[in-house]
Amino acid sequence: NRQFLFRPQHIQQPKSTTAAEVTLSMNKDLHIRADQHKVGPDTAQTVYNAQFFGHIDMVVNALDNLAARLFMDSLCVTYLKPLLESGTLGPKGHVQVIVPHLTESYASQRDPTDNDIPYCTLKSFPSNMNHAIQWAREKFGNLFEIKPAEYKKFWQENGPDAQEVVKRLEQGASIDKARLVGKLLERRPHSWMECVALARVKFEKYFNHKSRRLLDAFPLDTKLTDGSLFWQSPKRPPVPLVFDGRNDMHLDFVRATARLLAAVYGVPVPQDCSKDSLIGMVEAAAVPAYQSKKVDIVTDESVRRTDAEKKSQETSLEDHALYAQQIGRALEGGNTAPKLSAAVFEKDDDSNGHIDFITAAANLRAANYQIDAASRLEVKRIAGKIVPAIATTTAAVAGLVSIELIKTVKKSALADYKNTFLNMAIPFMIFSEPGQAPKTKSFGNLSFTLWDKWEVRGSAEFTLADFLAEVEKKFGFTPAAVMDGAAIVYMGMLPNSAKKLTKPMQKLLKAKGDYIDLIVTTTDEPAEGESSQESLPLIRYYFQ
Repeated sequence: NRQFLFRPQHIQQPKSTTAAEVTLSMNKDLHIRADQHKVGPDTAQTVYNAQFFGHIDMVVNALDNLAARLFMDSLCVTYLKPLLESGTLGPKGHVQVIVPHLTESYASQRDPTDNDIPYCTLKSFPSNMNHAIQWAREKFGNLFEIKPAEYKKFWQENGPDAQEVVKRLEQGASIDKARLVGKLLERRPHSWMECVALARVKFEKYFNHKSRRLLDAFPLDTKLTDGSLFWQSPKRPPVPLVFDGRNDMHLDFVRATARLLAAVYGVPVPQDCSKDSLIGMVEAAAVPAYQSKKVDIVTDESVRRTDAEKKSQETSLEDHALYAQQIGRALEGGNTAPKLSAAVFEKDDDSNGHIDFITAAANLRAANYQIDAASRLEVKRIAGKIVPAIATTTAAVAGLVSIELIKTVKKSALADYKNTFLNMAIPFMIFSEPGQAPKTKSFGNLSFTLWDKWEVRGSAEFTLADFLAEVEKKFGFTPAAVMDGAAIVYMGMLPNSAKKLTKPMQKLLKAKGDYIDLIVTTTDEPAEGESSQESLPLIRYYFQ
């Protein structure tokens, strides 16, 4: 925990190496290896693989997100390793004991998910500062993270010859994300002054034009079908902002946005970014006049973002020609597209301008809807999803984990282990016996749990037909299909499947080790009370 181990000199240092260094200063006899690898599918084969898990006895989790917890849980189930899962959230804490063949896994139970802010509230009808900050955080992600990353992916998939891409578009080819790439290049700033001008246009779009368009769609006297006013609590009518160069908040937004645009497009930022230096450039910026137009505005809180933002994939030949022109002009006769750099949100680095942008954007959004502004620290806390750590909670959870670790080493019985849920603020603490790994009855007399992996041992000459016969003999069902992940190895209903039956398994499968885990399905109908084929365990095939 940072409160116990970290000091001012450790700011901006990796947590793992710092924790290892400080811990070793307390006890030099410990053996610690500090890694800095992301826990996820990208490292499952290269770092956290069978070799890694073969050298450890158990895993103790202190992860900060659900995806990483579920992933590590799946690895512990795959490699049959005990897992002590724990976490804190302010005064709340939990400890869960997961033991192979004894308890259920972390994924067996799911905590209720937090309710997201409705899309229409975030988009058009914010009513409190949290809504404004979340809107600003998403604007940051869209402008400086997602779009530059999609731009880079576009050229990775369609490049490196950019002129060839232009020719394909001119010929009417439909290329995914061409519209996005064309717009990014069309508006690409080449100088600091152009970055400031583009930031000034963003101000007008977000805080003036959008508000006016919303009021065009729903004037202040708009009434619902029941005769009540549309603009009533919690809906607040927006007040379009008029840019004022003497307003510090307005200039803060322009400066923060211009800096981030410069970082994305690789434009040098001058040392003097003072407000005085910006005013002249802002006044010289060409700002498009407001044009009223009909737009669809979502008011239904049940509508999800993906549904609201789903657009037709159909594009006309004129559209393709426009994208070709936009990209072609940016190439200036060359074959290489300009490079864009995607930002990676970091709340703790005050020099990167990320929180500066979100603070300015959120407070301007709040001003739009007559919501009280928030301090930079408050914006940072909410946008960065910072829940203050409490040393007492951390100490309690760490101690409880240590007790369960000793039990795990002793290979205690199920009744000896204890899961813990606590809330120091109430105070409340409850201990419970971990849930037992449920047994599922399969075909015949076989039963299994989530920890079981059926095994088939082969040889160099072992064919697919031999494998299918061995599965039927050992497990009592007729295989209908064999899958290696999403790849089809065998599917009986396909006409060419019979040709594979005489082929050795080593040639059919891409062996990266001594074994491979296969998904085997069947069309056999299980007896009453038995499992369906969807819940059958993986079959681990050993090549030798």
